[in-house]
Order: sequence, then structure tokens, then C-alpha cells
Amino acid sequence: MTGTSRGVARAARVCFNVAAVALCLALIVSPGCARKNKRPPKAQQVRPMIIRDVPEPLRGTVGSVCQLRGAQPVLASGIGFVVGLNGTGGLPLPADVAAHMEREMRLMGIGPANELTGTLFEGMSPAEMLRDPNTAVVIVQAAIPPGSPEGTSMDAYVRALNATSLEGGTLWTTELRLGLPSAFRSRQARVVGNARGPIFINPFAEPGAESDGVTRTSGRILDGAITTIPLELILMLDNPSHSMARAVTEAINARFPPGHGDRSPPAKGRDSETIKVRIPYEYRDRQGEFIELVRYTTIDQSYPQASAKRYADALVREPALGQELSWALQAIGPQAKPFLRELYGYPEIIPRLAALRAGAALNDPRVIPYLIDIALDGPERHRTAAIGMLARVEGGPDIERTLQTLLADKELTVRVAAYEALADRAERAQLRRLIEAERKERNPVSRRPYELLYALSRAYLPEGTLQGVSRELVDGKFFLDRVPVGDPLIYITQQRIPRVVLFGEDLRLRHPVFATMWSDRLMFVSDSESEPTRVYYRTLPQTRTGEPIAGTGRTITQSINGDLVDLIKFMAHSQTPEHPKPGLGFSYSEVVGALYGLYKDQALNASFSTERDRLLAEIVSLTEQPEIEVRPERTGESTELVVFDDPRALPPGRNELREDTGSLLVPLRPVAPQGDQPDDGG
Repeated sequence: MTGTSRGVARAARVCFNVAAVALCLALIVSPGCARKNKRPPKAQQVRPMIIRDVPEPLRGTVGSVCQLRGAQPVLASGIGFVVGLNGTGGLPLPADVAAHMEREMRLMGIGPANELTGTLFEGMSPAEMLRDPNTAVVIVQAAIPPGSPEGTSMDAYVRALNATSLEGGTLWTTELRLGLPSAFRSRQARVVGNARGPIFINPFAEPGAESDGVTRTSGRILDGAITTIPLELILMLDNPSHSMARAVTEAINARFPPGHGDRSPPAKGRDSETIKVRIPYEYRDRQGEFIELVRYTTIDQSYPQASAKRYADALVREPALGQELSWALQAIGPQAKPFLRELYGYPEIIPRLAALRAGAALNDPRVIPYLIDIALDGPERHRTAAIGMLARVEGGPDIERTLQTLLADKELTVRVAAYEALADRAERAQLRRLIEAERKERNPVSRRPYELLYALSRAYLPEGTLQGVSRELVDGKFFLDRVPVGDPLIYITQQRIPRVVLFGEDLRLRHPVFATMWSDRLMFVSDSESEPTRVYYRTLPQTRTGEPIAGTGRTITQSINGDLVDLIKFMAHSQTPEHPKPGLGFSYSEVVGALYGLYKDQALNASFSTERDRLLAEIVSLTEQPEIEVRPERTGESTELVVFDDPRALPPGRNELREDTGSLLVPLRPVAPQGDQPDDGG
């Protein structure tokens, strides 16, 4: 290329570059072009950092950086079908309720060609079964503990929609869905469990009566609800961080390594801000305790002794944080024991009890003498707490001797607490024996799973053990526990596992005896101790379409030789061709009612008491009921004994029947002194 041509090319390039620059400047300067060709920068949302107001000693715990979701009981509900009533059901239902039930029953294969051959429902359609006076439709509710794994059992509460009484009823399998009973034709909530079984109604109401003012339209299925899917616990980090999520996960898994029945560690990180937590098998009946331990677990697991010392020092310095610091020390694990031991004898009661509670949970035998002193001679409000702590410690025979001494205490609450502690220790000892026996089984295929051994350890307790509590299953209906210590006492449970507990060695009927109850349908008669007790019982006839069925009502007469144990077994036993031994076939509720009738007529040489109710309090809190009326049912009655009643009407809706709110307490009448007539009340 010549010099001239090279100059021309260079000039052309310069002109092109100048033009390009000018064009760019024009685009920049021109507002119209800028709007058309340039997008505004995308605004980035900055999530503000969350800083919790946590007391200084508790900083660095899981609960100081996380929120735990799913840590409250969950309400599950359903609409169920009850059979076995004695002509008290079959009342009209709202059209949509009846249509819903008919549809559900058809899905279960119930119809005119059903497989209910030989029953009162043979050949009936679903609509006819709903109108039958021996059936009822009920609302079913259960309070599922937080984080419950699949297979967790609990009580279910039932309330009749079209019956005047649920006596004798049995609930067919009913699906339980999250929340209140779903409105018909609305989107259905997820199924989380089911409920079924015999209904336990107010045991102090007369069977078959209708006008004594006691509610019979509500009851419960004792331990009859079961979860079919696990409920999740989710930890949500306040400030997303992969490193913090990993540290929290590792801390929880280090504190709760997999044990019997666990397939994996309890915590599993999902992302930078969520961690899924599963209840370990060891805590399947202590979900609340596990949740608290997780909240107070120290994230930094490098120096657990340093954290334990910091918590122990803070416990002395800030006793107002006693409960929280007790959980934090317990969450440290065995490394906290040396620092707890310095506080077992501390003069101030709050730090001392907080340290003893953590030490007992960590199975430190050094707590035993301190807890024994409180259980025997401490302030009354602390005695039962100390007994509960003693129950957890695997120590020597001093614990059993102390608890057996307390079985004869003058305070009823102390006696019952001592029994519960001994029963819990007896169950654990039985489980150890069963596990040891399985280990000796040479054939691994024949070894029973741990879950089965755990259930068996609670179903039977032999006599003659160190704990002194024996147990047997009575006719598949309830457990009969024997505690041969102290003054005669009958103690009744009304929730979870049904139990009749007999305290003392000489429980018997007084002679001569003449006790009558249930409008004279049940009588106990004996003229002297040398002759057997004669029992007379007249059953109620079965009904169909409101009319008695001929030949279904009968009178049973039987003489009983033996003590109160034999009488209880006789009342509960259902006579069958396989088990022809005579019996009255009473339900658990009827056995309790008969025992109370004997007590009320002063035919027993024993006191009578029941446990307090917790199920309804949970259901009420879950449905945000603001208030429950607590009152005696009749003039002159105390409110010491608590049984269940309908605590609230369900929120009114188009598809539900309304009922008045009942009381939480249905107390027992006081027994009049010997020779006086009991007050009939107003």
C-alpha cells in the first residue's frame, strides 16, 4: 500500500471512531433513547438482621438464633359413627351431615349387601343405619403432641350430634384431619391419624338414666387415637446462614445420637435457614422435654465444660432464670454433672431445685440424698416435684424404700406421686429384664423388636419386685395395679391407659353389706363375713326402631367369694363360649361407676380418688376458648374430683349443631358419716 492510500485509510478509521463516539454520546444525552434502551437497575431487597433480646447467659443456644415451628399441640378432628347404644341415638341430622356420613359409609363398603351379617344392622342401608336408635354421629377431636412420630397414641374426645347418651357406644374407625371438623363440600385438610374404640363416658353417671342432669353426650376413647403420619418440627434461623445451620444441626445430633428405634440422627439441615428435627424414640412419650432441650442446646460444642460452668455461675447470680438455666445445664449432658453437684446443697431453694432437676434428668446418683430429704421433709409444694425427680434416677434401693414409705403418707397427692414414680421404675426394670432375655436368644430371627418389648414392659408387672407395684390386664379392658402399702385406697385414672389402682393390703367389702345403684338394677348383698357376696344385675334390653327387642334383657345372679380384686374381675369379665366363667361384662366406665357406688354406700373399707383431667384443657387452648366454667353439679358437693364433660360448644357454623357449654368438673358427693344419711343435694 502506498503512503497516500495508507493515509486515506487512517483518516477513514478516525472518522468512523469519532462518529461512533458521537452516537454513543447522543444516546446517553437523549432522555427518550435512554428510556427506550436502558433498564433501571433492579432493586435488591436487603433482609434486616434479626437480633433477639436474649438474657446474656443464654446467648449461643439454639433458641437464641432459631424459632421452632410445630412446638405446640395440634388439633385434629373428624366426624365419626358410633354403634352399640341402647336406643339413645338415631335423632335427626342436618341434611348435609347425613349426606356426608352416607357417602363415607358407602366408601367403606357399607350398604344393603354389607358384611354385617348377624348384627342389628344386617341388610340396612347407610341412611337406615344413621336413623337407627342404637347409633350416633359424633364430633371426634384429639390434641396431638408436638412432633409426634407415626404411631403415637393419645386420647380422643367425642361429642354426640344426634344422641341423648353415648353409653355403651363404640366408635368405628374415624379419620382425623388437621384443625376443626371441616365444613362439608369444603377443601379437606390432611389426614394425620384415626380414632376408634369403646367410649368412656362420665363414670359417675347412672347408666340408662336420662334426667339426673349429668352429661352423657360426651366422652372419650382412652388411648384410642393414633397418628398415621409423623408431625414435623422445623427450626427456622432468624438470619439465614449455611454455616450457622450446619453448626445447629451438628450440635443437636451430637447431643442426641441415634439410639433404640432410631434410624437416623434427629436433625437434618434443609437449606441456609431451615432444619428439620425428628423426635428420637427415647423421647416418644416426652416430646415436650425434648423440645425444651433442643431450645437450650449450646451451639458451640467445643468446650461443654466451659458452658456448664457459665450456666452454673449464672444460676447463682440470676436465680430468676432458674428454669431456663436448668434446661441449659441438662442440655449440656453428662459434662455438666461436676458443676451441678456444687449446687445440690445450695441454701437458696430456686438454684438448688434447678440443679437437682437437671442432675436427676442426667441420672446423677449424687442427687439421691438431697431429693430424699425434700420428698420426706420438704415444703409440701416441693415434695411431689422431688418424688418425680427421684423416679428418673437409676440408683440403689434407697429410692424404692423412700417411695414405699411415701405410699403411706397422709397427703393424697404425695401417695399418688409415689405410686406413679414406683410404677414408672417398675416398667423400666421390666423392660431391662425383657431386653436381657432377648439377648440370650440364640436365633436372631426369633428376637422381638424393641418397640414390642417396650409395650410388653408396660402391660404386665410381676409381684414381688423391688418396686412393690404389680399389674395385670383385666379382660382386655383396663389394667389393675396393686400397691400393698398404706391405708386402703382406690385410685382411678381417666386418661390415656385406663387403670384401677388398689392401695393397701386388705381391700374388701364391709359386712353386712347392702349396696344398690343404677335405679336398683345393680345390688350387692351379704349378711355376714362368713357368707359370699351376692350380686344382682338386671341388664337393659336392646332396642330397634325405638322398641325393646324381646329376650335381650336378662337378670344375672352370682355369688362371689373373695376380696375386692375378685369382684372387680367378675364385673369386667365378658362371658363367651371360649371363656365361660361368669361375669357381668362391664366396661371400664361401668366398673368405675360400680366401685364409686359401693364407696358412696359405705360398702368399702377404702377411700376413693381420681386423677385430674388434662385432655380438655389442651383442646380448649387449641380452639382458643376464652373461659371454662367450673362449678359443682349439686348443692353440698365438693369440686375435688375432676372428671370430664364437654368444655365448649364448637364454633357455630351452618353444618353443626349447637350445644350449651358444660362444666369441666363433675364432682363426687361426699360420703356421710356412719349412721347419717347422705345429702341428696338440691
